[in-house]
Amino acid sequence: MRAILLLLDGLRPDLVTPARMPHLAALAARGTRFANARSVFPSETRVATSSLVTGSRPAAHGLTANTIFAAHLAPERLLKTNSVADLLVLADGAPYPLQRPGLGEILAAAGRSLAVVSAGSPGQAFLAHPLAGPLGAFRWNAADTEGAAARLVATRFGPTPPAAIPNLPRLRLATRVLFEHVLPDLRPDIALFWCPEPDVSFHYRGLDAAETRTALAAADALVGQALDWRAAQPDAAEIALLVLSDHGHVSGDRKLDLAAELSRGGFAAGHGLAPGIDIVVAPAAAPGLWLRDPALAPAVAEFLAAQSWAGPLLARDPALLPGALPLATLDAAHPRSADLTLCFAGTEAADHWGLPGRAPFDAPDVPEGGGMHGGLHRRELATLLIAEGGPFRRAATVRAACDLTDVAPTLLHLLGLPAPGMQGRILAEAWDAGAEAPPVPADIALPGGFTLEAVRQGGRFYPTGLSASR
Repeated sequence: MRAILLLLDGLRPDLVTPARMPHLAALAARGTRFANARSVFPSETRVATSSLVTGSRPAAHGLTANTIFAAHLAPERLLKTNSVADLLVLADGAPYPLQRPGLGEILAAAGRSLAVVSAGSPGQAFLAHPLAGPLGAFRWNAADTEGAAARLVATRFGPTPPAAIPNLPRLRLATRVLFEHVLPDLRPDIALFWCPEPDVSFHYRGLDAAETRTALAAADALVGQALDWRAAQPDAAEIALLVLSDHGHVSGDRKLDLAAELSRGGFAAGHGLAPGIDIVVAPAAAPGLWLRDPALAPAVAEFLAAQSWAGPLLARDPALLPGALPLATLDAAHPRSADLTLCFAGTEAADHWGLPGRAPFDAPDVPEGGGMHGGLHRRELATLLIAEGGPFRRAATVRAACDLTDVAPTLLHLLGLPAPGMQGRILAEAWDAGAEAPPVPADIALPGGFTLEAVRQGGRFYPTGLSASR
């Protein structure tokens, strides 16, 4: 068996309809569809990438957010994980910042291979296979200008076009790299293709804008092309195609500057630990807060509890704020985690497109009304996962809960390989209907009238959404 993973960044599963995405909707109907697939927390791309390839959650792999503050490494600023340079700062002398082996390393140790083609950010591509270079594996990102893969692509396919919204020119180039080089020439055991759409268009045009529909159509065409390519192969019956997303989206209906809001509340907040700053804020849909003095936590919590836009706080150290949800509950507590993480108070109310799911957000470059993700809203956590071909059941809907960390150990199992360091469960229900068991509800009541909706499955805890009674 070999596998092709097409990751459609940010795709909400409820937007996969015959009208919007006919190839993908048909694939979902004839393959194995995981109806309760979820992201990890925080539901951000580089966190998701790390969780996908290490088969573990942030508490284990250590990539705790898209934007991280590390006072001992860069006290004056935030580290942005879309940048390889910042990832190497975070690694603090190690080859990469992840603290679990990735899928590419495990495959290489067994004489197998992972190839990565990405039109996402350079940081995302790096995290997908950090040791690709030393291991002689193929990893290419559309922004790459150096290295053997970049030279090969430039020579054979021409220069990378500028980024755009929708990011279709880069998607077209990446698609050529996958189907004209990686799959036919390299024949990796697993190929991971990272499609930047619909995430880019969701963020900057909205969930149902005309440009976004164009982006969805392009992502769907990618699926159709993969199906056509596979059908033409002599080993087509042994090639599994998995189509998945790393997170969902809500519409950002209120743009906030959390550092400014805290400053108005009397706290000295900023984006680096400059003199006089007591709270470092990493803007996000679930912003992280690092406190110079942990004794500030109760006052910060009291201020935020009085704001209509604020949801529950999560604490890295439960002793810091008794009553807050410990990040450890979500397997997200790590020394790199923020002291406190704020979830905004989202709702299931329809947005201006008529789609359910709205929430405030803090992201300087995303316009109000644009899509956002990162928190615990059910529309942020819900992901797509479809597996078809090879050993996977036909026309099956799996109701068991799963998340991104379950994908790699499942693929390794099907290849007859161990999954050292991975925490995810093997999704045997994908080929054995008798292995499926119903998820067990495991909701948690939180302060302020919020409830963390969750289930347990196979000994694992899966958050599924955040609701409010207030």
